[in-house]
Amino acid sequence: MSHVDQNRRNSQQSLENMSLESSFDLGTEQPTKLEYDNGISSDYVPQHDERGGLRNRQHSGAIESDASSKQHSVHSHSHGDIRASRIGAIPDTSRTIGDQHAGSPPDGWPSDPGLGANRRRDLVKRRVLFALLHYIKVVVLSVIVILLLVAVGIPVSDNGVPRAGDYSKMEFDWTTDPRSYLSPMNSSFTDYNILLDAHLHTTYSDGVLSPKQVIEFAIANGYNAIIVTDHQTVEGSIAAREYAEEYYAGKITVITGMEYTSCRIHMNLIGINETVSVGPPSPSDDDLRTAIDKVHSMGGLVIVNHIPWSNTTLLPWDEPRLPDNPSREELLELGVDGFEVVNQNTFDLRTYQFVQEHSDRLVGVTGSDMHIPGSSYAWTTINATDSSAEAIMDEIRNRRTSFLLDSSGTRPIQDPPYSSGYLKYAPWGLIGDYFYGYADRYRGQYSFQASFCQNEVVDVHNRMIGWFFLWLLVSIAVLEVLYWFFRWLALMLVSWIRRRVSKR
Repeated sequence: MSHVDQNRRNSQQSLENMSLESSFDLGTEQPTKLEYDNGISSDYVPQHDERGGLRNRQHSGAIESDASSKQHSVHSHSHGDIRASRIGAIPDTSRTIGDQHAGSPPDGWPSDPGLGANRRRDLVKRRVLFALLHYIKVVVLSVIVILLLVAVGIPVSDNGVPRAGDYSKMEFDWTTDPRSYLSPMNSSFTDYNILLDAHLHTTYSDGVLSPKQVIEFAIANGYNAIIVTDHQTVEGSIAAREYAEEYYAGKITVITGMEYTSCRIHMNLIGINETVSVGPPSPSDDDLRTAIDKVHSMGGLVIVNHIPWSNTTLLPWDEPRLPDNPSREELLELGVDGFEVVNQNTFDLRTYQFVQEHSDRLVGVTGSDMHIPGSSYAWTTINATDSSAEAIMDEIRNRRTSFLLDSSGTRPIQDPPYSSGYLKYAPWGLIGDYFYGYADRYRGQYSFQASFCQNEVVDVHNRMIGWFFLWLLVSIAVLEVLYWFFRWLALMLVSWIRRRVSKR
């Protein structure tokens, strides 16, 4: 037997004796025998450390690198010099055994080849589960935020966003003279002193300019007479007339009127000072005849507006903008006095020809139909005895009119500054507009009687919504990967900095 084997046997025997003695002294658990693959055995007993936690102290024989230390240890054990009053006094040789037996973990536990792999698998599972739960949480929160944006954005988009432009600050400080470059449609109608716009709107209905601004806009674009025709009311035209008489007497004449607005027809009722009742939204022929007769009894005239616009086909209904719009022949039978042959920059050739065919009964006029200021395209020419409203109405009643037409429109034009209210609420409105993009909502033509002329149609793009949520999931997944990557990168950077600092 070699000297090393003899030392190992003596050391093992001494440790067994001390473990037995300690177990009697402390009344604790009996030592447990462990055997390693190479035949070396050791004892360990569970023991509470100084902090009260349970730990297992392993006692085993070991080959010390220092031979003299081993001999001293064996000699001391053999003479009983070591008195173990408690287990903690026994020398801990686990690290030595760990060095000798590479399979043993550094904490002194017996070697278990599957222990590290199991821990790694558990750690991977926990991390994957944590990442998955975090991903689900982010997805749920994102969906909640999206629903809140929809709930707030769409109503604001429908009702809450003011106009983008602050038209109240607009001024019109230029002058246009259409006489200088345009000739009347009727080449024989060369003498005229009135340039009339027979169709304008103010803030009393759905226009953006006040009566004062409408007058200034008209003067800037070469008109010296206008007929203000707000939807369903004469109040705007009366306010404009009073302002013109006070501040622009002799420069522009305002004729009062209103626009009879329904789902069958739009008609200008001109030369009246009282509002004519309008209704129902889809009036019958008798309803229209009653309104026409009422205007005639008040000394006014009835002009049918923008027939091409009224008959434009609307989708998805595939029907005219104004359903059941009376024909020109039916309107003539109902007793109208004339037609709008130019509306904005649209020249209605068929209506113009119809007026010429019935020139003994019908008159043709032009109107900008101005709701928002822009270019002017047409001017009704009249040669009146004077510039009064009565003289102009007499010429219209006697059907002595022509017009100038500039299809490209006048210059200059201008945009209003942005309103503070729009800038404040536009983000919500734009969010609502974005989500409206996932459905087509068709409401139809407004009747100006608290209803629409067509039944509302909503076409939801389900596939687009599906793709939206798919891209949302992909985007969140990419962000999660980037988050964890940059987090790991930051930790590595901090660790590297700490190592560099510690080396200094």
